Amino acid sequence: MAVKQLFIETGVFEFEGERLPYRLSYSRRRTLAIHVFADGRIELRVPLGCTRAQAEAFLRARGAWVRRTQRELSQRPPPPLPEYAEGSLQPYLGRHYALRLERRRPERVDLRGDLLWVRSEAERVEPLLRRWYRRCAGVVFQARLRACYEQAALPDVPFPELGIRVMRSRWGSCSSRGRVNLNLELIKYPIELIDYVIVHELCHFLEFNHSPRFYAHMERLMPDWPQRRRRLNELSKEIAPFPARS
Repeated sequence: MAVKQLFIETGVFEFEGERLPYRLSYSRRRTLAIHVFADGRIELRVPLGCTRAQAEAFLRARGAWVRRTQRELSQRPPPPLPEYAEGSLQPYLGRHYALRLERRRPERVDLRGDLLWVRSEAERVEPLLRRWYRRCAGVVFQARLRACYEQAALPDVPFPELGIRVMRSRWGSCSSRGRVNLNLELIKYPIELIDYVIVHELCHFLEFNHSPRFYAHMERLMPDWPQRRRRLNELSKEIAPFPARS
C-alpha cells in the first residue's frame, strides 16, 4: 500500500558555499530519505514529526553524496530525439508524463494524473502535442510574467507584452518596445526556471547589457539565479527539444 503524501514545503540549504534548493515532503513514514532526480532536483522525504532543522541536518550530513549524484546525473549523454509512441515520457513543467494514445476522434489532448492522453490518428500526435504545449505556455508564461513583474516592483517599467517562440539558441529575449519573448521549450521545465528566464529579461529593461549593474539587479531580485541557470543548462542536456519543422 502506498504511503500517502500529506504536504510539501520547499527550502534551500547551504553546502560548501553553494545554495541548493530542495523539496521537503512530509508523510506517514518512519525514516528520512533523500531522492535526487535526473534533472538535479532534491527531495527530502521525512516523517510528520520531523522538524525542518532535523531534516536539514540530515540533508547537510549527506551533502557530498547529493552533489556527487547531481554531477553524475548531469554528465549523462544528451537525450535522444523525442518519441511519440505509446508509453513514451513527455516533459511538462519539470515532470514527465507517460503518453497514452487513443485512435479516434475528436482530436484532443488531456493531462490526467501521471498520464498525457492524446486522441488522434498516429501521424497527428506531434503537431497536436505542440499545439497543446503552446496553449499551456500561453497561460503559464503569462501568469509567471505577471507574478515576477509584481514581485520585482519596477515602477518605471510598464508591464511587458508576452511573445512565445521556438528559439534554438536562447531561452528568452526582450525589446526596447516593451516585449518579452520566451522560448516555447521552457514549458517543459520547472516553474522556478521559467521565473529565472523571466527575471533575467525584466532586468534587461533596467540594463540592456550584461554589465555588473545588470547582475546587481539579478542578485537583488533573485539571489539564487546562478543555481537556477546551472540547473537549466543541466536539464537542457536531458530534455529533447521539439523536432525541427521542415
